[in-house]
Amino acid sequence: MILSAAGGLLASSGASQLLAAGACQLLRKLGSAAAASGFRAACNQPKETQQQRLYGQVAYAEKDEGSDDKPALIPEVVGRIHSTESFSAVDGPGVRFIVFTQGCAMRCKFCSNPDTWNSSGGEEASSKDIAAQLRSVAPYLRPGGGGVTCSGGEALLQPDFTAAVFQEAHALGLTTCLDTTGQGTKHHHWDKVLPHTDMALFCIKHLDPEKYTGLSGLRQLGALRFAAELKEQGIPFWLRYVLIPGYTDDAKGIDMLVDFCQQQPTLQGVELLPYHKLGVNKWHELGLQYPLEGVNTPPLEQTLQVVDKLEGAGLNVICDAKRQRADAAAVAARLEH
Repeated sequence: MILSAAGGLLASSGASQLLAAGACQLLRKLGSAAAASGFRAACNQPKETQQQRLYGQVAYAEKDEGSDDKPALIPEVVGRIHSTESFSAVDGPGVRFIVFTQGCAMRCKFCSNPDTWNSSGGEEASSKDIAAQLRSVAPYLRPGGGGVTCSGGEALLQPDFTAAVFQEAHALGLTTCLDTTGQGTKHHHWDKVLPHTDMALFCIKHLDPEKYTGLSGLRQLGALRFAAELKEQGIPFWLRYVLIPGYTDDAKGIDMLVDFCQQQPTLQGVELLPYHKLGVNKWHELGLQYPLEGVNTPPLEQTLQVVDKLEGAGLNVICDAKRQRADAAAVAARLEH
């Protein structure tokens, strides 16, 4: 079983609908045949940038969705994956097919899936085999701008494989979403994948450089450069932030998060993920000591305070705590009557 790669509690289906209605509302209007071009248009990209992305996106999306004729120029690439999931409602707009790639350079203290770290683990998978699986479920994915999400591990560390999977998805009229921490470099990784990426789910561990390194084991500079690349290429993204008591919930850290978000022109919103312990057993199975023993899920009220601060700063927020508050209010209203 694979858990939220960000390490937080996954958003509810209602929150997923909010994401689809926000970042992807244009997709609902245009339909899947124009999904690849319409997604970027939602962020007011310059016309010349759109033309640069014509190959592999618009042209493929305009193919007959029922045709068995796949573009011959999409390469077959063999990668290593941990697993796949056919129907997800929490990893991008609409219903999505998830490819969990194998291998990650980070060693996050709160990682829910340490079994994805080893780049030689998992199993081999061909991008053409993934395409065949996508084809079988494509009619269920297209409504609402659904498609494929490449997660991990870190999908950017297998750039040729991830790019090939994304091109196959576009050939089927499906949208593509990259679930990432921004690992790799521009020329060796990002330039291969981002031209075929419709949106990203970008997990930032902390906005303080030292705390970022303390949590992930890597320097923060790479993540900031990746954020700048999303801005440069006009790629819409949701920022994922895991709320960990004593680590990422301090007032200064949240203020830094707000400041960072307000400087991102293609940011669609923040997905606030309360820390959980659901992956601790995987650490034990691998013979590893879990670094956050004794740390608990933040209380609901604490999570809602962060939600209110982010929304008060004008940011869209996805968080299951909002649903819990709404449900409690509904129950209280019924009791009053």
